Amino acid sequence: MTDTAGLLLVHGDEPHLVDATVQRWRAAAGDGDVEVIDAPVRLEPLIASLVDMPLFAAQRHVLVRDLPQLSGARRGSSGVDELTRALAMRAPSTHVCFAVRATVAPGNPVLAAIQEHGGRVVHHEKMRTPDRRRWLEGELSGRGLRLPAGGAELLLRCTAGDLGAMGGELDKIEALGGSPTIAQLEQLVAGTEQLELYRVLDLLAGPQPAQGAALLADVVAEGRSTQYLLSILAGQIRDLLMAHALLLRGQRGAAAVAASMRVPAWRAERVLRTANAIPATLAMAWMRQLQRIDAGLKAGEVDDAAALQRWGLAAAQALSARKERRRTA
Repeated sequence: MTDTAGLLLVHGDEPHLVDATVQRWRAAAGDGDVEVIDAPVRLEPLIASLVDMPLFAAQRHVLVRDLPQLSGARRGSSGVDELTRALAMRAPSTHVCFAVRATVAPGNPVLAAIQEHGGRVVHHEKMRTPDRRRWLEGELSGRGLRLPAGGAELLLRCTAGDLGAMGGELDKIEALGGSPTIAQLEQLVAGTEQLELYRVLDLLAGPQPAQGAALLADVVAEGRSTQYLLSILAGQIRDLLMAHALLLRGQRGAAAVAASMRVPAWRAERVLRTANAIPATLAMAWMRQLQRIDAGLKAGEVDDAAALQRWGLAAAQALSARKERRRTA
């Protein structure tokens, strides 16, 4: 993308790729300021930015992230007609980029309006496992980095294939000099338990919660410190509860949540995705259960490995039962 498109929609299920495309759009804006609107609750400021001519600059650049009318949020049905009319009246000197870290439904009226008025649409589909490896190989080549034998597999496993997480690990490799040994690489990606346990929560929140319980059982069986695993799980559930609190306050965009929680954007995106599937009441119950397990471990009253595995099974059963109730309601 060599210049800023007058009207651009970037969406898809690969947040890192969405962010990268938006970053290129921002870079193409040059020295001009970019007005950023995150998950707007009210449409009036956005509509004003679309239709009003810039006063002191030749051009205006507006970045709109996680617009409810595109992301499918509950309040997203309101104001659609006003927004589509504003798009038709957009000032020629106003360049607008809509960014949504999810796939916009093909029949979405705002998507249709963007296309009708000559806008460009970039869709980043969910990558398959072989595509993630090819992406990693492309990044290594582009950055001039070399991994030891087995290094690519280690990165893919430790990050669960998350592009943003892999990008962060590549930044560390680049800072080290670009050609680590396997021992150095293992030290660089220390904290794999945390990444794997993010995958546990992802799977618990997914269509087959039992897969999350199975992965937790595998992690425990590998002999990881159960006390450490407990602390990581508790920290992630605290993040989940904080995300629910921010959602109640109207902060629904990943960028806004990342800023409030002071976490990377990929992590905020992950927490929000999990929060959509795991209600706050269930997360609070899980936290109390983990606290009881921790107390039992310190008192020597419970089998640490068995207790964590039972917790995983109970969590999967609770989510499966919730899905079934919602399906039959």
